[in-house]
Amino acid sequence: MKYFQNGINQICAQIIRPLRAEYQQYDLGPIQDQTYTRNDFDLVNHCQQRIKVSLFQGNVQSDICIIYLHSANGCRLEALRYVNEILNQNYMFLTFDFTGSGISDGDQVTYGYREIYDLQTVITHISQYAKAIVLWGRSMGSVVALLYMQQFQNVFVKCLVLDSPFICLQDIVVQMASKKTKIPNFILNSLSSYVSDEIKNQCGFTLNEINCLNNIKVIKIPAFFITSTIDSVVSNEQTEKLFNNYQGIKQIYYTNQDHNETRDFALVDKVMYWLNQQLQSVGQRIKQKIIFKDHPIPIKLIDLNSFNNKERSSTFDDNRIISISPKQKITNVQQRFQQVLQTQRSAFIERSISTNKMNISVDAYDTNQIKLMNQNRYKQQNYYNQHTNPITFSKVPNKTRDSSHHKY
Repeated sequence: MKYFQNGINQICAQIIRPLRAEYQQYDLGPIQDQTYTRNDFDLVNHCQQRIKVSLFQGNVQSDICIIYLHSANGCRLEALRYVNEILNQNYMFLTFDFTGSGISDGDQVTYGYREIYDLQTVITHISQYAKAIVLWGRSMGSVVALLYMQQFQNVFVKCLVLDSPFICLQDIVVQMASKKTKIPNFILNSLSSYVSDEIKNQCGFTLNEINCLNNIKVIKIPAFFITSTIDSVVSNEQTEKLFNNYQGIKQIYYTNQDHNETRDFALVDKVMYWLNQQLQSVGQRIKQKIIFKDHPIPIKLIDLNSFNNKERSSTFDDNRIISISPKQKITNVQQRFQQVLQTQRSAFIERSISTNKMNISVDAYDTNQIKLMNQNRYKQQNYYNQHTNPITFSKVPNKTRDSSHHKY
């Protein structure tokens, strides 16, 4: 029994204390060069442990920050490959060592159980300077991103980049053990329960508690999944299952690299292209909300004296008013005006209603015409002055849906 317990303890040590990346501060490279400035600082989490943080800023100021989350045996050095590519797109880039990794405090890796609170500490700090945040995780880091969003649902986080996320920690432990030994899986599953209990005693969580699939449907923000058919640690089936259950805008990319291989620049370019599209869409929606907040929605009267008398009837009193609200997406100011007039003519012809003024409430679903309206205001003024009362088109908040994901 003593030997059995020693074996369980050794397995637990390999899980919660994997090989730790060791490095010196100068390994991070120069503090400043022609393209960026790096600021190194410490943050303290809720357990009073220091978190080592590096913030890279380019020559162009940005209010969008990409936070890189390293793998189980990784550290800040893992993110250096992406610095230039990200800064060239005018984003801030932040990377840090989770507690228990790199040169931060702590001596245990918990695969998201405690790391989500390290991430919350970092986001709380950087949200003072950034209006939007992207989480980019690799292996354990992608699991931390999913678990964090499931628990906190932070509105500052706008997108996720998930490189090789797994579903459940217990499945990974059993899979790795089966590859290194010839023990049948049903025996390994029994042993994993003992391992899980021991980890519970040492760290406060079980292997089954680290599960990304349970509450993944609560996450609605766009996500970019990365997987590989030759991944020797996290099978592509696990990532695909997470992808299929994800509810937000999503895209999956297959790379030809193993789990711990360095990602090529072609993959980074695809991720950055996708992020630029998603973040631009988010920025437009925020801008539209601000515009409509400052512009009330008036209701104006349209005079129909300019209509052809042959299209009007004198059956009813001229003071009668009809309220018509077209429910059709209108993409152009002149098209919108013509649609209103056509709707009115149809009403007069079909119902034989004679009137001088009509009360119109226009529902505009395309909010991108504000700039066009301002540019063409002078040109359109003469067109509107043909009517006794000027026409003003009211705006209501945009009701668009999220666009479908892009394919490469």
